[in-house]
Amino acid sequence: MPVILNHLTFTIFFPLLLMTGCRPLLPNEPRVPDWQSEQVLTHQFLTPALANLEAFFLTVRNILDPELSRAQPSKWGKPYPLGQCLEISKAVQQYLEQNGLSGLDGASAEGYTALIAFLRHGGSMRQVWGDLRGEYFQNAFLLGTLYVDVSNDTVVSTKPKVEILPLEQARFVPLEDYGHFARVAARYWQAHIFPNHIVPALAPYFPIITVVPGGNVRFQSVTNYMIALTQHGEFRPSEIALDAPLLSSDLFQLLTHCFPDFALDVAGNPAQGRDLALRHCQQYRAARWHRSNERRTWAINKVTEANHCLARITVNSA
Repeated sequence: MPVILNHLTFTIFFPLLLMTGCRPLLPNEPRVPDWQSEQVLTHQFLTPALANLEAFFLTVRNILDPELSRAQPSKWGKPYPLGQCLEISKAVQQYLEQNGLSGLDGASAEGYTALIAFLRHGGSMRQVWGDLRGEYFQNAFLLGTLYVDVSNDTVVSTKPKVEILPLEQARFVPLEDYGHFARVAARYWQAHIFPNHIVPALAPYFPIITVVPGGNVRFQSVTNYMIALTQHGEFRPSEIALDAPLLSSDLFQLLTHCFPDFALDVAGNPAQGRDLALRHCQQYRAARWHRSNERRTWAINKVTEANHCLARITVNSA
């Protein structure tokens, strides 16, 4: 029978934030709250088995790759596995929850056995997302105090599929704010970043717009971590991002024309858009919407519709 890894907890919703010291551990945050105990368990169960752990995760990738490549042979015009670190991480997570030693032997089986022993003795494993070396947004796992990247080939396909490093060596850190997000997006996606002075009602949750020349235009960021960071900061991270120079008239007109029948009001001009966006941050904070899952869900649904509207255009330059 497959062994269900009940020790794996993948936090998603804001009310489930785990209090750690002076602030909560946000969903998918690449941080180890109880470093000392996790380090002891890591050294005891995982460090002696690093080669076997790598063999195990590589075996899982080799099992999953054919199905994943058939399900989505390309993303953003790039062939599998490029750009699919989230899809691969989720598939590996599901595999770990549903499968046991069946089909494993040798080093892979020993790696799986070490993983199970670590978890059964109280070690933790979480799927996380963050800034990898200032170059990429990356989905990976924190296994004790180890950085485990099961999708290491999703930016450069010739890299090894699996990378395991001590977290302190991996240079994998949480996003601090929207300025940090913008710096990584500019480097990783070659994106230009603008404040959301277009749809003010969405701005407290999604305060920036990424414009990738020759690619997509999107309100950002629809990730569990960034939304939770925004909520935990009571929309102040968004206020900082929104208190920015006005959009150019040409870009403002291009973007607002994408919303002829949108359910939410679109700003009439850039100055009005900025003023309303900042005012909405204050109003949402006063209404305590940063504590509301219902409003969070509403915002995600609306920004999904808004990004679908923006998908109608391609910006050649910004």
